[in-house]
Amino acid sequence: MDKPESASPLYNIGVVTRVTGVPVATLHAWERRYGFPAAARTAGGHRLYSEEDIACLRWVKSQVESGMTVSRAVVELRTLEADGRLFLSVEPEAGSKARPRRPGERPEPGLAASPSLRESLLDALTHHDLPRADQLMGEMLAFYSPEALTLDVIGPALNAIGEAWEQGHLTVATEHLASNYLRHRLLMWMVTGPTPRYGNPIVLACAPGEWHEGSLLMLGVLLRRQGWPVAYLGQNVPFHDLAKFIDDLHPPAVVLVAMCAEPARALAEWPRWIKQVGGNPVIAFGGRAFVIQPELQGMVPGIYLGDSIQKGMESLEGLISKRKL
Repeated sequence: MDKPESASPLYNIGVVTRVTGVPVATLHAWERRYGFPAAARTAGGHRLYSEEDIACLRWVKSQVESGMTVSRAVVELRTLEADGRLFLSVEPEAGSKARPRRPGERPEPGLAASPSLRESLLDALTHHDLPRADQLMGEMLAFYSPEALTLDVIGPALNAIGEAWEQGHLTVATEHLASNYLRHRLLMWMVTGPTPRYGNPIVLACAPGEWHEGSLLMLGVLLRRQGWPVAYLGQNVPFHDLAKFIDDLHPPAVVLVAMCAEPARALAEWPRWIKQVGGNPVIAFGGRAFVIQPELQGMVPGIYLGDSIQKGMESLEGLISKRKL
C-alpha cells in the first residue's frame, strides 16, 4: 500500500526548523536521545522530514512549552500514535472556515474551533480527568493556534464553568480545579509568546475588588502573541499601588477590567490617583460589567474598548499605534 502524501519525506532540516521553531541543534539532540523524530535520509545522508513528522514536532513542542518534559512528551506521542488517537477528528461548524492547519501554515487568529472541542475539554475538567485534558489540549494545538483556542475554547469554557458553579451544578473545588487549569494555560501562552517588540509594556490590571481575571488573561495572551510587551498585574489592584507602578514603568497604555458592577463603579475613581503620571498613558477599560450594564460605560473616564475581547484587542492596538505616530 502506498504511503499517504503526508508521510512522504520531502522537507530538509532547514525548512523544518523554520516552520516549527525547533532549532537544528535541538532536533539533533531529540533524535539522538529519544529516537524522535525518525527522519529519513537522502543518498548523501541528509535528513528529510514528512508533513507528519512536522505535525508531531509541533505537538511535542507545544507539550514542552506547557511544562511537560521532552521524554514524557515523546512517550505520550507514541502512545497516542499507537492507539490511533493523536489527532482529533474536527468537524467544522456549519458555514465555518475551520479546518486543520497544514504543517508550516501560519496560524490564523480568526480560525474558529468546533464547539465539540470545548465540550470534550469541559467534560474532562469537570470529571477531574487532568491527563485527558492535557491530551486534548495537545491535540487541539496541532490544529489551532493559541489565539484561536483562547477565543473559541478557553474563553467559552471559563464562562460555562462559572455559570455551572453559580447554578449549583459544580462544587467550589471542581470550579477551582477547572478554572485554574485553564488560567494556567493562558499564563503559559502569555509567558511563551514571541519576542516582544521594542517599547515599554502595556499594563493589564483588574479593578480594585475584582477577582475574576479570565478576560484580562485572554487579552494578555492575544497581545503577547502579536508581539506586544505586557506587564500583567492580575486581580484586585489598588489604585495607589497602580499609580506608583505606572509612574515607574511609563507604559503606553493601561487596561482596567471589571467583570462585576461594584468594581466597575470603583473604576470611576481612577483619576484621583493616576494624574499625568508615567508619560500620561492611554487609560482604557472593559469587562463583562460594562456589557451587561451599558450605563456604567459613561461613569468611567477613559476609553471603552468594546463589548468583546477581540474588539478590545483591535481598539487597543489602534490606540497605541496612533500614539506612536
